[in-house]
Amino acid sequence: MRVLLSAFACHPRHGSEPGTGWHWTAALSDLGHEVTVLTWSEHREELLARCPKGVSFRFIDIPKSPVPRSAELLWAYDAYGRWQDAAAREVEAQARDYDVAHHVTYGGLHLGSMLWRLPIPLLYGPVGGGQTAPASYWRHFGREWPAEVLRTASAGPLLKLNRRCQQTIKNSAVTLVNNSATAAACRRLGGTDIRYMLADGLSCEWIADARLQPAGIPVVLWVGTLLPRKAPTLAVQAFAELRRAMPARLVIAGDGPLRTRVRATIERLGLTDDVQMLGKLPREDIRSLYDSASVLLFTSLRESFGAPFIEALGRGLPAVALDLAGIADADVGSAAVKVALPPRPDDLPGRLASALQTVLCDHEWESRSIAAVKWAAEWTWPVKAAAATRLYQEIAGSRC
Repeated sequence: MRVLLSAFACHPRHGSEPGTGWHWTAALSDLGHEVTVLTWSEHREELLARCPKGVSFRFIDIPKSPVPRSAELLWAYDAYGRWQDAAAREVEAQARDYDVAHHVTYGGLHLGSMLWRLPIPLLYGPVGGGQTAPASYWRHFGREWPAEVLRTASAGPLLKLNRRCQQTIKNSAVTLVNNSATAAACRRLGGTDIRYMLADGLSCEWIADARLQPAGIPVVLWVGTLLPRKAPTLAVQAFAELRRAMPARLVIAGDGPLRTRVRATIERLGLTDDVQMLGKLPREDIRSLYDSASVLLFTSLRESFGAPFIEALGRGLPAVALDLAGIADADVGSAAVKVALPPRPDDLPGRLASALQTVLCDHEWESRSIAAVKWAAEWTWPVKAAAATRLYQEIAGSRC
């Protein structure tokens, strides 16, 4: 099929949103689609150097914005909206037919896509953004809490004022969502065909064999950027509770603005000898950590889903995670123990520690590893591209 792919963020060697754009491009190409990718011109050289067969890139510059670059967040929103408008005009000016349009990055519900204006069906997503942080856990956000309150309002009552988002949802043939909170937001905006698909994906090479529980002192692994919404200090507090019950080590892989606060929490709780902060690591080193750890601890208080969670399960590593957003919606069986938020935030570290102890000591580790690999294998990029292809055929066929 002739697919018009909107991937503002697209890079063959990056993770997160740029990696998502690239993986969609490559996976759809592998299935034999004729793919035209609308993307930002910043990474032109890298993309052309690794251009997959059957793919053509249309590089679009960001039009000049009146918002100063010093106002980073406002500039980013305005510049991205202007890029979307320019991308739509670029396609409208072409004498080229496509069977379907598919928007993949950025994957935020509130950002929308202007491709709904084209006379072809639009598959929008997968997107997240309907999820919000629990208000009673505001202390983990510190000075960032006022901004988080504003973000919560923009994902809730104020979302109906977002005309770009509303038009996108109403005019998409199908909207793919990461979690049930985002699905509910889409319905409030008038979406009629909303389906589930994770935005995250894995390469087939990432999927490991199920394995035996590592011997020796258990290693609890935490992976991510040290941001308030990811609650790394909560992970340290939970580990402190676990450490009172049994020997263990905590390894933190990632860097970010909370680095000093996390280190201070480690020292205050007397865990200096038991916690290792590794900073930001290459992807290969992260994979080695998944392969040697005993359990992943995932503490994000607001996350569409969570790349470390799916990555860990893909390597056969069981997890303990908060029962929130996309992870709450995913049926991973025994691969993860999900911990519900207690009414009293002070009780959460102890509950997480109890869940960690369950995974480490209940003699079910190997069966958890089997379940982890089985679930993660359902979310490889080839599987996702095949599912998208079926949707393309469905929505393109319904136009005939």
